[in-house]
Amino acid sequence: MNPNPKRLLAWGALLPFIPGCVVVVGDGSWGCGGPRVHTTQSEDRPLDTIGLTALEISTHNGTIDFQGQDGGQGSVAITKKAGGATEADAQEAMDAIEVFVESAGSGTTRIGWKWRVVKKPRWSGEVNFVVRAPRTLRLDTETHNGEIAIADVQGDVRAETHNGRVKVNSRGGSLHAESHNGEIQATYAGPKLTITTHNGEVVADLSRCGAVTGDVTTHNGAVSLSVGSETSAAIRCETSNGELRSDAALADMKKSRGKLTGTLGSGVGKLDVTTHNGGIHLRRS
Repeated sequence: MNPNPKRLLAWGALLPFIPGCVVVVGDGSWGCGGPRVHTTQSEDRPLDTIGLTALEISTHNGTIDFQGQDGGQGSVAITKKAGGATEADAQEAMDAIEVFVESAGSGTTRIGWKWRVVKKPRWSGEVNFVVRAPRTLRLDTETHNGEIAIADVQGDVRAETHNGRVKVNSRGGSLHAESHNGEIQATYAGPKLTITTHNGEVVADLSRCGAVTGDVTTHNGAVSLSVGSETSAAIRCETSNGELRSDAALADMKKSRGKLTGTLGSGVGKLDVTTHNGGIHLRRS
């Protein structure tokens, strides 16, 4: 019997009502009926690269790691993590995760996962992919919650995550790298790029680029941009709150409050660099 029922009632009046949650007052803890037990499984699958020109990799919760290689047999390493209310429930969630590596036609293979059955509210699922395949592929990757790391790619690259860091090293094709919440690190040598993050800094090495066109944008974060002797573009840098610095040689450089413009190399190409809250540093490689 509680020695002080008035105190219990007072604390109970202060606790917020959260739909779907069970509040426990006796031991001072409270929580929702989400997963309490997790289980993990790993497997490796071969990736047929004969006639392969493109890969589409997606996971709702999980990381994507792609490493380009010379031709030959590719591989997909899969790590699944499932959660439930009990060990049996977590295993049932694991059994409900279906990973697929399937042809999408026209030389494209799709890699991802889905629930075999209707997902129970207390379940959670996470699938991480590590893929090794020819570096010449066109690569399309997306995760909602997780990091994307892409290395040694010579084709077009799209890498998008809602929550997580993006790290890319590519050349030859175009680059689209986007994170809603997370920093972006890019080493790029190609003609066209779009780098966007809503919250996070951007570090981009364009020192191997020739003429380049594109946008580098962050809403909240600093931008560090490295250029080389052959990098060419009409460049425009703008920030609402932050410092503008340039160590690179810019022809026709003009600098005013929150804005810097100039010409890199021959001026072929157009590069816009924007941040709302943060500085921009244009570096000479």
